[in-house]
Amino acid sequence: MSLIDELKRRKVFKVGGAYLVVAWLAVQAVSIGFPAFDAPPWALRVFILLAMLGFPIALLSAWMFDMTPGGVKAEGSSTRATIGVYVVAAALAGLALGWYFKGQPSYREGDVPASSVPSVAVLPFANMSGKPDEEYFSDGMTEELLNVLAKIPKLNVAARTSVFEFKGKGGDVRDIGRKLGVANIVEGSVRRDGGQVRVTAQLIRVADGFHLWSDSYDRELKSVFALQDDIAKNIGEQLQSKLGVGELPAARAPIDPLAYDDYLKGRTLYRQRRDMPEAIARLRAAVARAPDFAAGWASLSLALECSYWTTTVEQRAAIGDSFAQLVVAAERAAAIDPHAAMTLHAKANVARAQGRFAEAERTYLQAMQVDPGYADVQEDYAELLASVGRYAEAEAAARALVRLDPYVAIFWWRLEAIGLTIMRLDLVDEAAAHIREIAPGNQLGQGSRYFYELRAGNLDAARSALVAAMQAAPAAMDGAESLFKWATHDPAVDDAQVRRTIAAQSLDVIYVTVRPDAGFLFDVYEKEPARQIRYNLFADLSVPVAQPILKDPRAKDALKRYGFVDYWREKGWPALCRPVGSDDFECGTAAGSSASAGAKTP
Repeated sequence: MSLIDELKRRKVFKVGGAYLVVAWLAVQAVSIGFPAFDAPPWALRVFILLAMLGFPIALLSAWMFDMTPGGVKAEGSSTRATIGVYVVAAALAGLALGWYFKGQPSYREGDVPASSVPSVAVLPFANMSGKPDEEYFSDGMTEELLNVLAKIPKLNVAARTSVFEFKGKGGDVRDIGRKLGVANIVEGSVRRDGGQVRVTAQLIRVADGFHLWSDSYDRELKSVFALQDDIAKNIGEQLQSKLGVGELPAARAPIDPLAYDDYLKGRTLYRQRRDMPEAIARLRAAVARAPDFAAGWASLSLALECSYWTTTVEQRAAIGDSFAQLVVAAERAAAIDPHAAMTLHAKANVARAQGRFAEAERTYLQAMQVDPGYADVQEDYAELLASVGRYAEAEAAARALVRLDPYVAIFWWRLEAIGLTIMRLDLVDEAAAHIREIAPGNQLGQGSRYFYELRAGNLDAARSALVAAMQAAPAAMDGAESLFKWATHDPAVDDAQVRRTIAAQSLDVIYVTVRPDAGFLFDVYEKEPARQIRYNLFADLSVPVAQPILKDPRAKDALKRYGFVDYWREKGWPALCRPVGSDDFECGTAAGSSASAGAKTP
């Protein structure tokens, strides 16, 4: 008789199949029951291990013993066949132990055990309304839930843009959780129908992919904040019992559904930096309907601040005096909810624009303390440090930013901008590589070497790098050629047209310093539209090609009036400047060679 026939006769196959079915059902039952009784994550893994080890034992028992009417009897067999069965059983046991100690994702090198880290990521909720143009609503629900969870002390919440990187991509939540560095995942769906909204949400443990909690909610839109608070409360309570996170935030007042809808639409456009006039119009409509909505006022202030960089001259004219409006919006937000992270962010932006740099720094830090996962404020904080010449600290802040949220091109630009200012090609290349990966057609990634050589004053190398960048990304580099020709005094360029372009967008003042035309540069900064971005002046004059202009008396006057000198006297002088006596200072390469970057005025 063959070994296969012998295995069949002894019912080994039948016992093995029955064992697998029963074991699978048992694992499904305990995967539901263990979380309900707050069993630790390792309990389920141990149960699965025991079930796996029981399989070879069941096979050996079927081979060695036979159930007869007279009781259990030992089966005789050839020594060779028995050894073979023992070898197979030992191999199965070894595989089970290997899975337990080496094969589980949560135990792999570099991963964090879920039970030790109070952290969560909210994946973008699926839009189940059947209307693609309502994607903003499900995205807004995700972001608002993130904001509520971020207010829970001792709970780390993955950054908004990081989680949105996984929108619509599917995948195993265990893999997503490991990539985001969190121990728990929230996912769900939103269906809106008229004035009603239905939300389903579930909390999943990354270590093993099992559900800790799930629920569905049917509410009227006017109680949408209460709905978000309820979901956050349930998630928080689940994590609280297992991980000891802090108290849940207080409930929020209800909001007009139309105001909330306008807020979500405006906030979405602002976050995408797309159609900023429409974003501002929506946010204005939101606060007009809900004048006590602090987040609406703060978002309006932030959108107005961003509009300088993301709108045309004609659009800015239609918006009106954006600087005056953003100040008012920030003040309204502060009067309603002064301690919210978004309010503090808006206030810090105002202080920075008004040259109150020390106050801006303190306020950015307060916002980061309130919401450590709020990446946007950390980006502005890193930019502030660079603008006042604290480059080492700016680099550290920028690196913390991209660790927090590595999927945003402008965040990597913070690192690239530092490298372009202090001539660190390693930083430029590192950041540009990430930008090209995230946004292949982005000028900041494709033109990095060109901008480096331009700021260094290496015009021949810059010309060659520009040609290469224009070939790689012609759309991204559109306009750069005429600006470069103007800066190098090409008579074929329309001088008046280029000057109008630069006056409308001060990011291009690098070409003024290459030319150089100090008078035009200071004229640009003195004009009303540029008053909210005067914090860029020192960074613009710190690159090698522009440093001679630092010695211009107009630079000295502007640095005093724009608030730099007051900040330096309080916080320490940058490498290119130094105090002279008790009430004077000087800047330029000569000053920097004998000044200490961190020395305060005696």
